[in-house]
Amino acid sequence: MRTDTEVGGWPYRVRLYFSIREKSARVLMGFFLLLAGACANPRPPPGGPPDHTPPRVVHTTPAADSVGVGTDTRIRIGFSESMNHRSVTRAIFISPRFSTDPDFRWRGRELEIRPREGLREDRTYVVSVGTGSSDESSNRMEASHSFAFSTGDRLSGGEIHGSVHLSTGRRGQFYVWAYDLTAAGDPDPAVDPPAYVTQPGADGTYRFVRLGAGRYRVFAFQDGDRDRAYSPGEPLAVPPGDVPIGSDDGRVQLSLLKMAVRDSVPPRFVSARTPDRRRLSLRFDEPVNLSSPPRISAADGLLEVQAIYADATDSSRVWLVTGPQTAGTQYGVELGGIADRFGNQIAPGEAAAVRGEGQPDRRGPVPVRVDPEVGARHVPQDAALHIDFSEAMSAVVKPEFWVISDSTDAPEGRFSWPRPNRLAFRPLQAWVSGKAYVLRVRANRLSDVSGNPAEGEIVFRFSVASPEDQGALSGSVVSSSTTIVVQARSLTAPERMHAVTVAPGDSSYYLEALPPGPYRVLAFGDVDGTGSWTPGVVRPFVAAEPMFVLQDTISVVSRWETAAEVRLNTYVWTSSELDEER
Repeated sequence: MRTDTEVGGWPYRVRLYFSIREKSARVLMGFFLLLAGACANPRPPPGGPPDHTPPRVVHTTPAADSVGVGTDTRIRIGFSESMNHRSVTRAIFISPRFSTDPDFRWRGRELEIRPREGLREDRTYVVSVGTGSSDESSNRMEASHSFAFSTGDRLSGGEIHGSVHLSTGRRGQFYVWAYDLTAAGDPDPAVDPPAYVTQPGADGTYRFVRLGAGRYRVFAFQDGDRDRAYSPGEPLAVPPGDVPIGSDDGRVQLSLLKMAVRDSVPPRFVSARTPDRRRLSLRFDEPVNLSSPPRISAADGLLEVQAIYADATDSSRVWLVTGPQTAGTQYGVELGGIADRFGNQIAPGEAAAVRGEGQPDRRGPVPVRVDPEVGARHVPQDAALHIDFSEAMSAVVKPEFWVISDSTDAPEGRFSWPRPNRLAFRPLQAWVSGKAYVLRVRANRLSDVSGNPAEGEIVFRFSVASPEDQGALSGSVVSSSTTIVVQARSLTAPERMHAVTVAPGDSSYYLEALPPGPYRVLAFGDVDGTGSWTPGVVRPFVAAEPMFVLQDTISVVSRWETAAEVRLNTYVWTSSELDEER
C-alpha cells in the first residue's frame, strides 16, 4: 500500500484503464446484440426502389384561366414531389416578362414567386414551367406546363403551337421564343429579350397560349452554353414566316422549326506555305469559297495563279497552282473578300506573306478517295466513277488506263476533271443491272502538274442496283402555290439523297428505284427555286423555307410501293384550317 502511495496515482490509473476496457466491452456487446437482432428480424433496405417517375405540376395559384386577379398576388406552383430547386427556377418563364427578376421562395413541394414590381393591371399573364425542371432524382418533366390568368375581366385566347426538329448532336437544352412585333420591331434573339418563352417537350412540340391579337415571330435554339439565352454560333431556327393572330381567340399551327448553325464571323487566316516552286497552300480556321484565285504579288510583279482547289481531306485548306516561284522572294497573297460558306468575308486589305520555294515537286500524287466507295451496293446504273487526289493533276489520261483481265473488259466512257484534283469517268453505256463490278486502274497512267506519276493500283468494287431489289415510296403533301421538294435519305447510306419535286397545285409524290432499307423523309417549300432548303436570316428578316420531317422512319421493301400515311404539311395552318382538318 505504501509503495502505491509513494508512486502517486498509479492505482488510480490502473482503475481508469480497466474502466475504459469495461466500457468498450459493453459497447461491443451492444453492437453484436443489435446485429443479431437485425439478422433475426430482416427488413428491406432503406430508401425503396429507384425513382424514375417524371414530376408534374399538381396545382397553381392563381388557378388556370382565373380573371380579376389582384395585382399584389403571389404566384404559387405545387409539384407532385420534391424538386431540384435550381432546375425549376431556371426553367420558369413568365410572359409578359417582368422588368426585374422576381423572388423565389420554396415551401416543401411548393414554389412561391413574388414579383418585385407587382402585376400590371388588365393584363393576361402566362406562366410556363419548362422541361428543364427536374425532381431530386434528376427526372425531368415530360412536357412543359403552362397556365394563364388575367388581372382584368377577360383572358386573351390566341395560340401558337408547333414542333421543333430536335438535334441530338450537341449538348444543351432547347428553347422557343416568341416576339410581339408590335413592340419588338425587327427582333434579334442575340440581342433582344423575348416577350414569351417556353421549352419544347421530349417530342419537340411546344405551345404559346393566351396571346392577344397581333403579329408574332417565333425562334427556337439549342442553348449549348446553358445560359438560357441565344449566343451566336448556337443552332437557331428561323420561322417560315411571321404568325398573324387576327383576334384574341385566333389559333395558328406553325410548320416545323428546323435549326441551323449561323456563322456571322469571317474566316480567319491561319498559315501559308510553299512546299515546292509550283504550289502554295492557304489554311483557314473553316472551309472557304474561292470562286476566283487571289492575287499574289511580289516586288517585281504578279505571280501567275494557274489553278485553285480545295484539299481533298482538309476542307479548311486551299491549294494554288502557281507559275514558277523565285526562291526566297517575299510574296503577298491578298485575302480580302475571301468568304466562308455563310458569306462572311475577310476584310479588304488583309494579306498573307509567304516566301517562294525554288525546289521542284518530286513527290508523286496520292489517290485519297474513290466514289462509289469500295463495297458500295445498289449503285445507280448511270453512276459516274470519281477519284480524288492529294494534289492538282495533269488533264492527260494515258492509254491502258484500265487493268484488263479475262473476266473484265475495259469500260468505254468519257473522262473529265470537275476539279483540278478530281477525275470523273462517265460510262457511255449504263452499268449492267444487278452486276457486281471490280475495276482496276493503273495509277501511273495519271500524273500531277509537275509530271510525277501516281503509284500502285486504284480499285473500284461495287454492285449495281437491280429493279427487282428496289422499292418505291409514295404519299401526298398539302398542295401549294410553291414547288415542294420531297427528299428521302437512306439511313444506311446517308451520302445518297433521293428527291422528287411536286409542282404547284399538285399534292402527290412518288419516289422510285429506292434501295431497300430505312429512310428519313422530309419535304420543304422551294420558295427560292434553288432545290435545297434555305434556313432563313435573322436580320434583316428572311423567312426560312417551310419544312416538315416525318418523325418515324419509313421502311422501303424490295419490289413494293411503301405509302407514307402522314401528309407532309409544310405551311402555316390558321384556326379555320385547323377546324377543317379536325
